[in-house]
Amino acid sequence: MKKTILTLTVSFVLSSTVLLGACSNNETENVGEPTVVPTATSPSNDATVSPEVTDAQKATEVPETTSPDDSGPQVSDRPATKEFGELEGGVPGQTGTLTEGNGFSLYLFHGFILDADTGRLALAEDTNYYADIEKLPSDYNLAELEKQGQSELSTFGTPNDYSGELIEHPLGHAELYLQVSGTKGLEDYMVWKNQAGEAYLFRIHNPNGELSDGFASWLMVSLSTIEEN
Repeated sequence: MKKTILTLTVSFVLSSTVLLGACSNNETENVGEPTVVPTATSPSNDATVSPEVTDAQKATEVPETTSPDDSGPQVSDRPATKEFGELEGGVPGQTGTLTEGNGFSLYLFHGFILDADTGRLALAEDTNYYADIEKLPSDYNLAELEKQGQSELSTFGTPNDYSGELIEHPLGHAELYLQVSGTKGLEDYMVWKNQAGEAYLFRIHNPNGELSDGFASWLMVSLSTIEEN
């Protein structure tokens, strides 16, 4: 009888051990392999992430526009007015007003007018006193311009060549300076470069008369202030 009870007791203990082991294994599996929850991006995060711009989207984007103040030709960043001192011969100084021409700007003095379309700078009192201003391309041919100048001035007489350094002259230096001096006045044909290296052609008509001296003095100062817009 005792043997039977002992056998039953051992069997019960073994069964309990097996059952507990099975439960323990199940719990271990549950702990070792947790349920994987897919990571989801919250709506708030999506709102803060900038989507990648595709080529198709780029093609439909509207380009940034500039304000009216930033578009179109501008005079320059130079001051609107500038004081110029006394000239040679005791000619009183003047205030020049920055004025826009066709692709350039210069300081204009009292008694002068500038036709922006034609590039003609003239005396308001008598427009027969004038200088025609032409902006030259960067690849201009000086030899061809000299040939052209000789031809144009030959109708007034024999041109003299004053090219090079101009002593006590507002322009300072001229790559080409042809002039005809006659009874009717002076005719000039000049190729000049400013400090920025921009080249201009000046055709100057200065008839003999009471206005001649005043015209030439301030005309040359005005021409010396030319800059490209």
